[in-house]
Amino acid sequence: MRRSQPLLRALLLVVMVLPLIVASVVHSPVPFETRVEAAFLWMLCLVPAWMHLSAASGSHRPIPFMPMIGIIYGLYYALGAALGASNEHYKIFLNPGRDYDDAIFVALYGWLAMGLGYLGARMLVSQKATSTPIEVAEVVRRRYGALLMIAGLLLESYRLVRQIPIEIAGILKFVSTLGWFGSGLLVTMATQRRLNFGYRLFTYVGVAAFLLMAVGSGSVANAAFYGAVVFVSAWIGLGRLKFSWIVGAALGITLIISLRGVSEQYRKVVWIAGDGGGVVSRTKLFFKLLHARVQTDGVDGAVSKGFATSAARSANLDLLADVIIRTPSEIPYWGGQTYLSLVGAFVPRVLWPDKPTKELGQAFGHRYGYIGNSDTNTALNLPILVEFYANFGIAGVIAGMFLVGLIYFVLDRTVNNPGQDSLHSLVGVVILIPMANIESDFSLGFGGLILNGVALWLVLRTIRRSGMANNRAGPPLGGRVQQFASHPRTN
Repeated sequence: MRRSQPLLRALLLVVMVLPLIVASVVHSPVPFETRVEAAFLWMLCLVPAWMHLSAASGSHRPIPFMPMIGIIYGLYYALGAALGASNEHYKIFLNPGRDYDDAIFVALYGWLAMGLGYLGARMLVSQKATSTPIEVAEVVRRRYGALLMIAGLLLESYRLVRQIPIEIAGILKFVSTLGWFGSGLLVTMATQRRLNFGYRLFTYVGVAAFLLMAVGSGSVANAAFYGAVVFVSAWIGLGRLKFSWIVGAALGITLIISLRGVSEQYRKVVWIAGDGGGVVSRTKLFFKLLHARVQTDGVDGAVSKGFATSAARSANLDLLADVIIRTPSEIPYWGGQTYLSLVGAFVPRVLWPDKPTKELGQAFGHRYGYIGNSDTNTALNLPILVEFYANFGIAGVIAGMFLVGLIYFVLDRTVNNPGQDSLHSLVGVVILIPMANIESDFSLGFGGLILNGVALWLVLRTIRRSGMANNRAGPPLGGRVQQFASHPRTN
């Protein structure tokens, strides 16, 4: 990793400055000054990645969380405008000559406020001491990894074929998330060559089943997040990246993007018409639609359509620009009403059966006229940055993103410290990877953090206690007690 860092930094530098060069030469209806501002924001968004690559040996955080947030933020709010793109959102039409400038500045203020919140907290709080890794027997890690993966697969399968009562839906969804933790645990051991053939086969089949069920549910994004958990878990286990993994990840991303291009056809059949059959049939339908697209448009056409669909569905800068134009002159500030669901976010529905349901995607779409008054099926994502502005304007953006930066620091400090053991890092993977979904509203992104964090902490504590008890009893026949640390053997 250290030997490849100069090359990676050089590549990152090119990626940082290339949009600025393009902004200087491209012909676009977006004004030159606006494109330069967007290119500057893009460079700032990649600063965390530069700092991560420049960190001294042994001081890297095991999960590149803030670099990941910066890249996604830059893709949503900077890169498109820097390259001269405009009017990518499928519901919004803007005047490129004047409508993007304010949105770029609001996104810039938001990014700087978030960075200030993170760095301010980091300077005020002393560096956390690294805890001594706890030895956990391999047999214990395998056992809990397999049990959690099986539980997650069973509950995820049940969720897909049965109507889950709303009182327990949240709990079952979390148990499915524990399956992600189990997956990460087994994948980490597989990369360390600490699984026999039977366990390796079980791990690969389980990972494939999770991915296919995510696709069959129609949630391509969920498949992408699970894939990211598996990828980072393998990275943690081996301590470095293999070229084959990078190629595999690139192919996986291309497939996900291509599937996104036929997602509307899929949802019309499965979600609206109620056809498609069971989980296996729905998964086959998705790939059948993709195959038909490839037959008619070719591979490049299918991928291009997927990129176009992804851009249209994730054009958050267009959404921010439109909300800025229409708020509060046409539509009054929301005044914090979108955050009311946070009141019950820390209480499971099984303990509060009458807890109000969350329908913010519908409310936002109707409020701004993005979906028809009679449309009760379509929901529109409300990104946290747009939500801050829709509620309180630029002051809400600055204060809200500052708070987000503080939360990100707390998460990094709690589950993403240099030198922590890999069990701790896997908890961080399951918690932090979903945080990259910054195109969702605040309560959806952060509302479950405390309950999920406590539950994962209990799972981690249980595994460690079981490992300690196993160690006192002596290693199992044919087994060895291994320290599950951040830098395992890689032979």
